[in-house]
Amino acid sequence: MTRRMTFRAITLIGGLALIPALSLAEVPAPKVPAGFVLVEKGHGWAITTSDTMTLYTSKRDIKPGKSSCVEDCVVSWPPYLAAEDAMTGDGWSVINREEGTRQWAYNDKPLYRYSVDQGPGDTYGEGIGLLWDISFIGKPTPPGISAKKTLIGHVAADQHQKTLYTPQVEVDVASLCVEKSCLDSWKPVMAPHMARSIGDWDVITREDGLKQWAYKGQSLFRYSGDVLFEDVEGGDVAFDKNGNIMEAMVLEPRPPYPDWVRVHDTDAGEMLSDENFNTIYTWDPSKLFSRLAAPAKACGAECLDEEWVPRYADDDEVSPGGNWAILPLSDGRLQWAYKGRHLFTNTRDKTQGSFLGYRHGGNRAFNVVMHSGDALQGTLRRP
Repeated sequence: MTRRMTFRAITLIGGLALIPALSLAEVPAPKVPAGFVLVEKGHGWAITTSDTMTLYTSKRDIKPGKSSCVEDCVVSWPPYLAAEDAMTGDGWSVINREEGTRQWAYNDKPLYRYSVDQGPGDTYGEGIGLLWDISFIGKPTPPGISAKKTLIGHVAADQHQKTLYTPQVEVDVASLCVEKSCLDSWKPVMAPHMARSIGDWDVITREDGLKQWAYKGQSLFRYSGDVLFEDVEGGDVAFDKNGNIMEAMVLEPRPPYPDWVRVHDTDAGEMLSDENFNTIYTWDPSKLFSRLAAPAKACGAECLDEEWVPRYADDDEVSPGGNWAILPLSDGRLQWAYKGRHLFTNTRDKTQGSFLGYRHGGNRAFNVVMHSGDALQGTLRRP
């Protein structure tokens, strides 16, 4: 018989926990059933297995309590299975799969491992096919404030998903940005008159008598120059005559890149490159035969030919973790990898911003590495 846990539920709004009556210091990490561990991040907790391997949810699982990942899908995305005596309740449940096994779910979303992840902390499955997300429980935030993912990490955002900013230096928050010259560009994030502080989220009284939200004592603003969802254009923009500047309110920074990685702009978006601005590519053997034509030759993960050049690692290099790894080859050398896929450059790329290995190679076993972390999508404008 299935047993139920008795720990207190945390209400989730927009994916983030909202507990307006308590401070974050008074709210411990949510309790989890046996077989799970929460890994704390600046904006919440990642749900992981007992050995801290990342767990994922799928956007294809739209029917509550039912998994859409069956047959070949489970090879890459094995379900996280539950024991017969698994304790459920308070958002945790167990679903019955078609093949007769029992799978864990949180808030009716089935939980999966990703077969390419090699160790604790690996998040290679995040964003795969624009369908897979890390399973996550958000930390408490004020009403109308949430966390969103950007190129610089997870930042605070308002109800319209506009990035929020704080002064880069400590200032008198009561008198900050009360002049029209400042308010033309920076809009205070107002708080209701009866709002109460929530952990690191404080309510301050402005010089004009209005209430404003602040984070760790620094008042929060929107920037009028931000238009798109992903915009963080207000960073390093001055807000007063003394040249003091604002910075995006980063709750969880983007994981670091290796020292040799650079970012360069192309007509298809920002891509990652090596220190010489040669575009870097991942090699995925599961895509060896492209939708255009079978390649005349295939360059394996340990080969070196006239076109595809492996990115080898020195013995003293260290991976920063996250999506990056250094993998041993059978000949004793080491090769860099991104999301578990070996990295290469292409000799056709002669100028910064070129990625001819993808455009004209005809071999979709290779894909460029985007700054966003997503695979290159859509039809490209030909040079």
